[in-house]
Amino acid sequence: MQVRYASNSGAAYDLNRFSARRQRSRKPELTIAPSSAKARARAGMVAAFKTAAVLALVAAFVVTMLYSRAVLTELNQQIAAQTNALADAQSENTRLSAQLDAKVSLRNVEEYATQALGMVSIDKSQITYVDLSEGDKIELTMDSPRLSLMDRIRVAISNAKNPED
Repeated sequence: MQVRYASNSGAAYDLNRFSARRQRSRKPELTIAPSSAKARARAGMVAAFKTAAVLALVAAFVVTMLYSRAVLTELNQQIAAQTNALADAQSENTRLSAQLDAKVSLRNVEEYATQALGMVSIDKSQITYVDLSEGDKIELTMDSPRLSLMDRIRVAISNAKNPED
């Protein structure tokens, strides 16, 4: 069992005595001070600077857009001019090709040969056919270079058989 020797004598443990007493503090009242002429001038300058900066950016954007449109229009005009030049060149090529075909046609060549050069058309008596189905033959003569002894004997025999050739 616990025995208490002193009653109500817990003064040693009263911590409220050591804490600082709080005084009721007043809340600070916020009051709007009248703005000075200098502050108003500075605020006006800042606003004017911001407005000028925004206007400068908008103006730069507009100028850039106008310039790009002008360049685009100029390039489109150049493309149109080159397209027209290409069409002209293609039509000239077609005309020159037709003119060349007309000059080189077989009928025109034949007409030029007969009239300007005095040539005549070929007739059947001028045609000679060559028959190559008999095979190739080599004719050796005594004057042929590098005739071996056997070749000379063959030439002599062939000349003896065919004295007419």
